[in-house]
Amino acid sequence: MSRLNKLISVTILVLFILACNFVTQPIRDVQNVAGTAQSFASALPVETLQALASQIPAETLQALPSAIPSFEALATEFGNMFNPQGTPVESWNDIPIMPEATSGQEFDEKTYSFKTDATVQEVQNYYSEQLPGLGWNQTFNVPADANGGVSVYSKGSNILTLTITAMEGSTVVILTLV
Repeated sequence: MSRLNKLISVTILVLFILACNFVTQPIRDVQNVAGTAQSFASALPVETLQALASQIPAETLQALPSAIPSFEALATEFGNMFNPQGTPVESWNDIPIMPEATSGQEFDEKTYSFKTDATVQEVQNYYSEQLPGLGWNQTFNVPADANGGVSVYSKGSNILTLTITAMEGSTVVILTLV
């Protein structure tokens, strides 16, 4: 299996895991709420539930399904990671962002991505030089080639995944902190 195939496989695996997390977390949240509501409802007399239901405005009940993100919204958010917008920060969660970054965006407290004109190899070299000095140990690495690379670092109980991908004349870097 060539390096390119390994890189593509690992990148797809990492992206799949991220996508699954984006999709399954809202579902788990809804299941937890539904289970709590079911337990609560079964413990109350029917008369109490009827009185309670009559006090909730119909607009509130109609708005509840819209609070759950759609698959389209999740796919859009995930896709936007490859096209970050905004001014890049100097540091994210005490992880340095390359000075050559041209745009950057935080997607949640665990994910930040940025674009740079640096090559994939320059990005991987930058982080392999910077992170050990900050206490991060490299635990996994798919060496960078022209298309991309993946590195995993650990520091205490934290794990940082660095996904580097060449896209349309620039390089996109996705930092995922767990």
